[in-house]
Amino acid sequence: MLNHLRHVIEQTADIIVISDVHGIIEYVNPAFEKITGYSPDDIIGKNLVFFSSDRQSKKFYAHMWSTLLAGKVYRNSLMNKRKDGSMFHAEITITPLVDKNADITHFIATARDISDDIRNKIQLTHLVQHDSLTNLPNRNLFLDRLQQAISKAHHHHRLVAVLFLDLDRFKSINDSLGRTAGDQLLQQLSERFKKTIREGDTIARFGGDEFVILLDDFDSDNSLSLIAQKILNSLAIPFEINGHEIFISASIGISISPHDGEDPDTLLRNADIAMYRAKELGKNNFQYYSEAMTAHVFEYLSLENNLRHALERNEFILYYQPQVDARSGKIFGVEALLRWQHPELGMVMPNNFISLLEETGLIEPVGIWVLETACKQSRQWHQSGMGFVHMSVNLSSRQFNNNHFIASLQNIIKDTQVNPQYLELELTESMLMRNTSSIISALKNLNNLGVRFAIDDFGTGYSSLNYLRRFPIDTIKIDRSFIRDITHDTDDLAICSAIIGMTQSLSLNVIAEGVETHAQLDILKTKECHYIQGNVFSPALPAAEITRMLADQLLT
Repeated sequence: MLNHLRHVIEQTADIIVISDVHGIIEYVNPAFEKITGYSPDDIIGKNLVFFSSDRQSKKFYAHMWSTLLAGKVYRNSLMNKRKDGSMFHAEITITPLVDKNADITHFIATARDISDDIRNKIQLTHLVQHDSLTNLPNRNLFLDRLQQAISKAHHHHRLVAVLFLDLDRFKSINDSLGRTAGDQLLQQLSERFKKTIREGDTIARFGGDEFVILLDDFDSDNSLSLIAQKILNSLAIPFEINGHEIFISASIGISISPHDGEDPDTLLRNADIAMYRAKELGKNNFQYYSEAMTAHVFEYLSLENNLRHALERNEFILYYQPQVDARSGKIFGVEALLRWQHPELGMVMPNNFISLLEETGLIEPVGIWVLETACKQSRQWHQSGMGFVHMSVNLSSRQFNNNHFIASLQNIIKDTQVNPQYLELELTESMLMRNTSSIISALKNLNNLGVRFAIDDFGTGYSSLNYLRRFPIDTIKIDRSFIRDITHDTDDLAICSAIIGMTQSLSLNVIAEGVETHAQLDILKTKECHYIQGNVFSPALPAAEITRMLADQLLT
């Protein structure tokens, strides 16, 4: 039996060490040498503390020995030292052996190397607490740190700030370059943010393009503003993704505890509200939370809820603004402009709800409705003998990048029987620059349907003449911001002159938008800009009034 027991001890994978009552080692099994590197000759006759590490305190060992000498079994986890100096985690059990008089004669220690278990546990904890894409802390870890920071600040009468950061127009990058490129951008952003914030601050990714920063040691609002502006400035340098130069900006909302909340949920909610206020104010800026913002958000949410039902309730209508030949004063086309006839608020202008349509994704079904309604109206005018009228319709980025858009447009042309040669789709300059090769392909496919294209808001983006020549574009629309001050701003006048000259050299039509005064009109005429659109001739009007204007024009 004793031989069998010795054989079991020799074969076991766990360390077994037997020492006398003074801790002098008398026996170690083969597993001891395999795990620690110490041979029996190295260790027998030495005290147990020989291969202990300095990772445990004197108090730790004092408690261990007091437990053992009291005749009790001792269990714990500790760090031990191998012969080569490396450390390993061990789970130990030390049992006192007593004689027939109940006196302790020996100690038998068993130990198991749990280093792999510890590493796996640490790795699992890291995975649970960190974002898998950027390796930044995730929401759970951030909330835990925020709660600790609030408690600490309350005790020391300090302030805690939360910066809620959302990227501007990130979805358009995903739509145009693909999700992989978007992920690469988020990874590069994370590295740039980590270099921008102070050591000791926490930046977390909450998912998508939302990042949150915890600051728990700052002097004043001024220092917060400097940090927020530093973050925005860090984004001014373009990112390089798969050979594309990507420009991105962000909107930041700031809340401060205890003024704006004394718990994590309230602080985050208020920072989020302030962030949306920053977006409303033009993006690429930061805003501090105020109580007035909460009331504004409730109004915003109410508007969003109503907007979701506006299409099914037939509350949208189209107005049309004439496009005029400045030489003859005659209408040659119109631009379809969306309006919302709200049952309580009355006529809501597009600058108050278009961004909401974009954010909610409603821009796609509403955009299809706009196209279909405009094409029906164009068909009616042509059937009434007004076949000279061109119809311009704005496209959103989401519409244009939808894989089903071309098929939808084909169906609309077929169903409404509109003449596609008199249909002009307006795209912004920034939309064209996002992914040039795919944009050119999409434009050519649409061009094969017979439709025409215009670049809206020209001069506000980054397009080059080389790119412009590659697009099947028919019309350039000079952005109204250059027309507004053309009578007294020499720079705006020079820009308009350059755009007009460029379009003429490329045999393109050019339309000046936002022409409000006769002084502006006279200057444009001298620069040979023949086509204009603006209130100097007519504001946007309902279809019935435009029909009367077109009918009167036929009689003159």
